[in-house]
Amino acid sequence: MNAAPSALREMVKTNARELFRDGKTAFFTVLFPLLFLAMFLGLGALTAGGSYRIAVVDSPEQQTFVNELAQVEGFHAEPWKGSGPLPAGELGGYDAVVAVSGGQASVVVDASRFGALKGLRSALAAGGVDDSRTDFRTPDGGVPFDPLKAALPTGLLMALMSTAFFGTATPLIALRTRGTLRLLGTTPLGRLTFVLAQAPVRLALVVVQLVILGMVAVAMDFMSLADTLRLMGTGLLGAIMLFAFGYLMAARLRNAEVVNGLLGLLMPVLLFFSGLFLPLSMLPSVITTVSDALPTTYLVDAFNHDLNEAASVHSLTTDWLVLLAATAVFGGLAARLFRWDQGEDR
Repeated sequence: MNAAPSALREMVKTNARELFRDGKTAFFTVLFPLLFLAMFLGLGALTAGGSYRIAVVDSPEQQTFVNELAQVEGFHAEPWKGSGPLPAGELGGYDAVVAVSGGQASVVVDASRFGALKGLRSALAAGGVDDSRTDFRTPDGGVPFDPLKAALPTGLLMALMSTAFFGTATPLIALRTRGTLRLLGTTPLGRLTFVLAQAPVRLALVVVQLVILGMVAVAMDFMSLADTLRLMGTGLLGAIMLFAFGYLMAARLRNAEVVNGLLGLLMPVLLFFSGLFLPLSMLPSVITTVSDALPTTYLVDAFNHDLNEAASVHSLTTDWLVLLAATAVFGGLAARLFRWDQGEDR
């Protein structure tokens, strides 16, 4: 039997048991990300609802969609009564004006009335027009803020960072603190085998997180089932990049409590500078300069291609190339700097 695969297999089993044996690590790796996702989705859902006046522009499908919109609680839908097209920047007293033609829809919604977006999206989907064939705009031609759509990439990035940081860096540092890594360093076990053994269970957790989020996105008509495959690819690539950063953090450090504090501060900073709390266009240029240098910005942008396409800035190819480059840099540094113990020369 080949010794290397056998050692890797045993290390994978041992690592999985160790990960779930520690209650704190298991919480931050499994439950904490899901709680964050649920929290962001809940906050997004709270902003939905209300009372809205909706007009549907004249077309063969007009009455069908008036009826569909009227079924939404709080919606007061009626045929558009104007004699011509809407003047630029105006809604004629309505909160939203819907135009449907040939399976495509154009929706102009008051920027301050984004709570109507969920109901508009659901009614259009019920009438046979899904989100991919609907163009949502504000009267000035901008893209309306959609809290539910914004919640998805935010919750997903938090989930991936939590798994990579608290579920990867922290346990490795704890092993060094306890002297376990020093003992492993006296065995024939190679560093690469040890590091690779960390990956399977963590990637499995990431897949579960991506499946859950993909199911939520499909249920909310944000994306089709087929589009979830690209989201899975982006999520796995982003997770590997974050894992590489987690390994880099754990390469030599030995105080898990200090690192937990640093990572706890780092996560909201990364969320802010990645454009999740506020659009980068609203922030000072110095912040956008810093943001452009962060790989998490490109991970968020890649998520937006599937979850919130209007917010994407770069091409998906550019996003993926930056993530691959960051993975190579973080992984290379981690491999070079990793030590079984701080006193190890090599």
